[in-house]
Amino acid sequence: MLEVIKLISVLLMFLIITGCSNTKINPCSDETKVYSSINIEIDKKVCFKSIDSYDLNYNKKPEIIIYGNLIFPKIKKSEYDAVILSHGSGGLRKYHNSYVDLLTNNGYVVFQIDHYLNRGIKYDKTFSKVSGITFMNDAFRALNLIKTHPKIKKVAYIGWSQGGVGPILSHFRQATDLINNSKYLFDASVAIYPYCGFTFNEEAKTNNPLLILTGRSDDLTPEQACINIYDKFSTNENKIKHISLEGAKHGYDNPFLFFGFTFDKLPSLHIINDECTLTISKIGEIKTISNEKVKGPNESAKLLDKCSTKGVSVKYSPHATEKTYIEIIEFLKTI
Repeated sequence: MLEVIKLISVLLMFLIITGCSNTKINPCSDETKVYSSINIEIDKKVCFKSIDSYDLNYNKKPEIIIYGNLIFPKIKKSEYDAVILSHGSGGLRKYHNSYVDLLTNNGYVVFQIDHYLNRGIKYDKTFSKVSGITFMNDAFRALNLIKTHPKIKKVAYIGWSQGGVGPILSHFRQATDLINNSKYLFDASVAIYPYCGFTFNEEAKTNNPLLILTGRSDDLTPEQACINIYDKFSTNENKIKHISLEGAKHGYDNPFLFFGFTFDKLPSLHIINDECTLTISKIGEIKTISNEKVKGPNESAKLLDKCSTKGVSVKYSPHATEKTYIEIIEFLKTI
């Protein structure tokens, strides 16, 4: 009986973290449908080439074909701004649709990347199968593609949780200077309850404006690491804006978590020191401040275990969600 209860608990955890999802059909199985440029104004699944790399060192790293949902506003215009969306470790979920609607209703084109399907991943309960930089590599390839559209001008970048690593790193030239075949930079980036365990030298040069939204009660990706980034770099020419949402936990914008849940085995990434804080080497490798390299999933899993304690809670917050919607649209208006 105890084993049955444990099995039910595990299944419930997977459902809560990932939300409900249907079996997905790979839209990129026919490589003749891969886009290198776009000139369409209809909603479509668009396949494109990316680099399948854990870090920013692309030596001997293979290309991969992935896809994004290209979605246009109902009201057509002569010019558009666009937003690229990067999901978290749970993959594409239903609650992301509310952001798609929010953005398209405000006149933005949306390109919603699925980082997982063609990598054979449904969700990543280990948080280490791929890295946030893997997501960022995809987002910059998507940026190069979106910028070929004659009607699309400025492009912003929004990411959640692990997918929020890319929007943060895209703010720093030390990272973006290493991105392979990067013709463009994002005009603005937004990170929603992101993992903020990266840093750079205090004199690091920055790119686009960056908005970070964190939950004050988030114990999966605690906001203190994000506050550290804000405090260290907010005086730079392109300032970071940080908003702390009172009472909000991880996943606060996901209605599936309405009643709230606690998971005893999920990691709380609250340990901040030189052994747990990451940076990017001159050749694009992920390493800790204490110079330990994170080359792939095995090293990432070990670091995660060393830099966390177990036990987190998640819960939906209507107030924090509404505040996030408002802040994102106001922020995007400024670019």
